[in-house]
Amino acid sequence: MKKSFWFLIILSLLVVIFSVQNAEVVPIRFIVWQGELSLAILMILTFLFGLIVGAIYYAVSIKKKKKDKNPVGDIAFNDKTEEEISDNQEEENSNETKFNE
Repeated sequence: MKKSFWFLIILSLLVVIFSVQNAEVVPIRFIVWQGELSLAILMILTFLFGLIVGAIYYAVSIKKKKKDKNPVGDIAFNDKTEEEISDNQEEENSNETKFNE
């Protein structure tokens, strides 16, 4: 398995251990909403929220890179150099003259 997978597993375990050790209830205020929540749940939710935001950002950046690579759409670019193209054209022209003779 990839190293990044194991890194995420270890990071997740560390967050869970930290959250369990800090399980006391804490007051939460967000704009006009107020309440109390276990610090463990708060930490896990915060971690998951960050994970989701990061995954969305990553997906959008990958999609953008693919779009920038091929701005025309589904049409693939020709990877040949100008020299290879001219060589192919010369070869086709010589084949046509041989066929016509």
